[in-house]
Amino acid sequence: MQFNKMTLRRMSVSLRGLMSGLMSGLMFGFLLASSAAFAQQTATVPVQVISYADMVIHNGKVVTMDDATTNQVVGTIGQAMAMRDGKILAVGNNADMMLYAGPKTTKIDLRGRTVIPGIMDSHTHIHNNAVSRYAKEHPEMMAAVSRQFSVAGKDYGELRKGIEIVLKENMANAPKDQWAYINLPTGGNSGLGIGPKFLQERGITRADLDKLAPENPVMIQSHPVYTVNSAGIKMIGEIYQSDPEQAMGLQGMDKQGLGDLTEYARSLAADLYFHDKVDLLANVVEEDLVKNAAIGITTYSSHMVGLVYMHAFMKLQRENRMPLRFAYTDYFGFEGNANPSAFYLRLGDMAGLGTPYFWQSGVGLQNIDGGPPTICSTMEAPAEVKVREWCRVEPGNTMAKAIYTIIRSRQRLTVGHSYGDKGVSNIMDIIDQVMKDDHSITKDYIRSRRFSSDHCGFYPSPAQMPRLKDFNWIISCNGAFINRSTPYLKIYGERYGKWISPAKGLINAGVRVVYENEESWGDPSGNPETYFSSAALLITRKNDEGNVIAPEERIDRITLMKMMTVWQGEYFQKEKELGTLEPGKLADFVVLNKDYFTIPEDQIGSTYPEMTVVGGKPVFWREAFAKEGGHTGVGTQVKYANLPKTDPNGAGN
Repeated sequence: MQFNKMTLRRMSVSLRGLMSGLMSGLMFGFLLASSAAFAQQTATVPVQVISYADMVIHNGKVVTMDDATTNQVVGTIGQAMAMRDGKILAVGNNADMMLYAGPKTTKIDLRGRTVIPGIMDSHTHIHNNAVSRYAKEHPEMMAAVSRQFSVAGKDYGELRKGIEIVLKENMANAPKDQWAYINLPTGGNSGLGIGPKFLQERGITRADLDKLAPENPVMIQSHPVYTVNSAGIKMIGEIYQSDPEQAMGLQGMDKQGLGDLTEYARSLAADLYFHDKVDLLANVVEEDLVKNAAIGITTYSSHMVGLVYMHAFMKLQRENRMPLRFAYTDYFGFEGNANPSAFYLRLGDMAGLGTPYFWQSGVGLQNIDGGPPTICSTMEAPAEVKVREWCRVEPGNTMAKAIYTIIRSRQRLTVGHSYGDKGVSNIMDIIDQVMKDDHSITKDYIRSRRFSSDHCGFYPSPAQMPRLKDFNWIISCNGAFINRSTPYLKIYGERYGKWISPAKGLINAGVRVVYENEESWGDPSGNPETYFSSAALLITRKNDEGNVIAPEERIDRITLMKMMTVWQGEYFQKEKELGTLEPGKLADFVVLNKDYFTIPEDQIGSTYPEMTVVGGKPVFWREAFAKEGGHTGVGTQVKYANLPKTDPNGAGN
């Protein structure tokens, strides 16, 4: 057969097409077979094991607290939980959660124990407590910057004579820059002792102290009242590089050197001693953060009073050494600064800025009044009591102007210490003025920022609650104030008992309320009480004398747990990341020694953690529990001051 070139080309094309078709068919068949095989494989291999969990806890009661309502409902409860990369993968039954476990997964058998979200504390001063502890253990620290004295007396004459002896005899040869800290009797936390009254009634004045100690700085303390001499005022100005007289005036200091100097009492020693010892301070703070993990705290908020603390926390953050999460309130514009308005005009909105372990919660005011008797209140009382009250925020003063600037500069306001009701009302008046002057700052905007204030010493009053609800204000209440405030009911009147930590009234009024402990590790013996010890006071309302204070303000245990967890997410403005045990949220949780939700009420105070996990990593693990699964204990093996010797973790053992 004869073929021309054209015919050959056509045959070549046809053969290539045929081969291409055959190859396509074979490839298609291969893909079909592969797909079938893959489908068969994936039908038998669970998707969970494509990437195993880092940790699975199982065989327990995992209470997610994912119900944010005010109902007595905890939300979803599971038997187990899986975590990976510091976040929660899932909560469910044992069988489903164990599908997430691989050869390298840490598997923890809870053996029936109860799990709750990590405790979030809206007001506690862990870093300040750390320095106080260090100073007690290392007297050379305080000796380097100050000398400490205590003076007692039955009357003003004896107190004055004791102060004179201290300054003339004990400080005669002291270095010029060494402080004399003189403590007078306070009468306990109530401030009812002779010391505060002696200072407030000018038992000794700034001029008197200047004669006794013309060169050494002197601070006389009877919390919440302080007085300081001219050398002390001058040194404060030098340390914080501001006009000392104006800066002290911002604290409510009068010309006699009298006022509430809690700020300087907390910050001076730290700023003087640790300014060139940041590495040491970081170690000191880290140790107490670890201790507080042992009592169940995973996230906390506090003002940062003392400039040097920021350096220490930044070091811990950079070196991945933060065992807890810390939302600090910015107080630096007030610290020793006579013009905080100028500072906060330039700061801008930084709320939420930071890392998952360290961020700014808002601008904090440290305190807007003192503790009794120097509170700012509308409560009725005899004239001799009312004259001792103190309001740091008054219309037109420096503090009020600073708050105006903070709000108008669109920063979140987080009021720290507030004991009475009037100071908070004065701040709400400032908010109204800001909205009047700047129409871009609307009620809806204010509500979105969730301003807050703490303590609930003698506030909110019933009359304040609708206004607080209208601003979407969040209140942080402390169970310990059931004891701290009740001595003053003898002065102000029993009718004000319902103003002390009125959690139930706030909830009924539609105001969000959360829980604070304030002094998490403050027991003088070195052993704390359990975290639930003072918290349970909001359930019983029973003070140390056995009296029930305003029983109508009692709350139930589920509400208290919400105040510690899910509602705290809103206070910290981290409700998408913290506060509940839900998939996608940060894996912060606590394993309890008892089932908090079912034990008798009188046992709630004896509940404590057997394990605390932050970001999927144990920061505390009680040795006995750890050994059950062949693990090693982690963190401070704390014993509790309020537990009996019969409890293996009571302080008596």
